[in-house]
Amino acid sequence: MVGEIFLVMLAIGVAYLLGSIPSAYLIGRWLKGLDIREAGDGRLGAAVTFRRVGMAGSVIVAVMDVGKGVVAVLIAETLGLPLAVVVGAGLAAVVGHNWSIFLQFKGGKGALTTCGVLASLMFWQLLAALAVGGVVFAITRKTGFSTGVLFCFLALLNLFTGSLIVLVITPILIAVPMVLKHISMSKADVAVMAGVEGQSEKG
Repeated sequence: MVGEIFLVMLAIGVAYLLGSIPSAYLIGRWLKGLDIREAGDGRLGAAVTFRRVGMAGSVIVAVMDVGKGVVAVLIAETLGLPLAVVVGAGLAAVVGHNWSIFLQFKGGKGALTTCGVLASLMFWQLLAALAVGGVVFAITRKTGFSTGVLFCFLALLNLFTGSLIVLVITPILIAVPMVLKHISMSKADVAVMAGVEGQSEKG
């Protein structure tokens, strides 16, 4: 029993630390010698890396971010842990990406790390959901809405194809860190805009 608890804590802890590896920050430093948090809008990910570092850097960051989710799941599976714990490890990797211990609990939105986790757990279902989400985005041009449709479709697809209940709720559960990060970033943007407007009025 003690051994199982230790393995669960090990898997979750390692997954969080893996997720916390600040890919965009490291690549920005290595390739351009810049702090990507200061050069961009403070958000860390492949998109801002593309704008500030270039295509090569962006591809490296994307591979690293997806890989963090994949490796976190593989480690938990290799340890022979229950599926619920494997999902928990994947969730811990996303949390680590969004709130990295190495960057004073700052980070990105975790989209690519989330994809890495889901691809490891439900690859073909994820491909179908990505196709549906892509169509919705092409029609609406609303990123948030199409992403929501993607996760809901994936959960329903797992439900109607007879997947385990853990896998049915995984897409919704693992989307929570992304939603929370989006909300916090939106609030930060509003605060920044309010500060700029206040300075303008004083000026």
